[in-house]
Amino acid sequence: MFEIESITWEMSIIGLSLTLFTVFNITAKSYVHKTDILLCGWLFVLNIPLLHTLLTHFDVHSAPFNMLTNPMLNLLHGPILYFYVRTLISDKSLSSKSDLLHLLPFAIMYPLFMLMAHPKPMVPLPNSADNKVGPIGEHGITSLFEPVFVHFGLINGLIFVIYSILTISLLINHQRKISELFSQNDSRISLSWVYALPGTFALMVIINVINEEVLNPASQVSAHTLHMLSFLIISTVLCFFGVKQKPVFYFRGLSATKEDTLQKAAPVDLPQQDNCKEDNSPLSKEAIQDIINKMNTYMQTQKPFLEPEFTVYALADELNIPRRMLSLVLSSGLSTNFYQYVNEFRVNEVKALLESQNGPQTTILDLAFQAGFKSKSSFNSLFKQHCNQTPTQYRKMLITKAASQA
Repeated sequence: MFEIESITWEMSIIGLSLTLFTVFNITAKSYVHKTDILLCGWLFVLNIPLLHTLLTHFDVHSAPFNMLTNPMLNLLHGPILYFYVRTLISDKSLSSKSDLLHLLPFAIMYPLFMLMAHPKPMVPLPNSADNKVGPIGEHGITSLFEPVFVHFGLINGLIFVIYSILTISLLINHQRKISELFSQNDSRISLSWVYALPGTFALMVIINVINEEVLNPASQVSAHTLHMLSFLIISTVLCFFGVKQKPVFYFRGLSATKEDTLQKAAPVDLPQQDNCKEDNSPLSKEAIQDIINKMNTYMQTQKPFLEPEFTVYALADELNIPRRMLSLVLSSGLSTNFYQYVNEFRVNEVKALLESQNGPQTTILDLAFQAGFKSKSSFNSLFKQHCNQTPTQYRKMLITKAASQA
């Protein structure tokens, strides 16, 4: 147990050093987005318990610093997680009054905590098992809130769970739309790495329950050590992925102003709509087919799919057709989505490159990258989906066919 406890301050050094390095890299960017500011602010709040631990290890104490960085700051983790993900997937600002309501628990409990008496030096997290460590209301209204602070750990955990659920809901809705907007689906676009944040919290709760309820006292690790470990893990995930994460709408290839203009504009040179509609589409069959012909011609002649970051917004910009109309045409006219539509062209491009070769001079993966793919796994999956065989099997078939014709 001593060996485990002795590394707590060392975990603090690792977390603080990693955070300083990450913040330096973020602020050194040529353009700092509001998501970067949120990330830096969140890392600062996450590292306060680590800083407390480090200062305590070196027997450095400051009552004003402890008071300003009191445990009520942990109430910010849930809202910041939610705001951070929301600003990554949407360019809407965080200035509405409804956004301020998310900070209400912190705005109430932070000053209230400072007004109450503290019989012992504060620690990074209140210990619900010992109410003498927490604040005590001397008289009046502050005494009514003493039970709230005694159970602060439970309350803080519930708040973070609520915001984790809200965040996961945002991610699920966002990931449902990816196939309509992007021709790639990596972690920077899908934000799949964000699941590690509430996942870490859930895992540490389970470990803490096992530690306190299952293990015998001689084998237990202190709750403080587990708290420091959770802060370190979450900080590490944010530092590793957050420093290179851009807002998803940066990958669109089309500004919001231009997109709004196209949405309001009527499609150019489209046949007049009549009563013959495709399913429930507001476009006639002729209009749908005309747009399909324009898309196919542009894709075959210009080959924009060779650009890995090609999006439906870029296609809408080139064809001067609203993005929503393109998605509607792909769905009702071709029974597909943008992701499948573009990657079918990429698969056909790889097939053409393979057929133009007489032997395995170039690796299949190199050809896939030339065709616009960014991931080996997604290429293999899409190729087999379209061709009913793996890329290697397809190449062997071509070689066998060429040998038999020689």
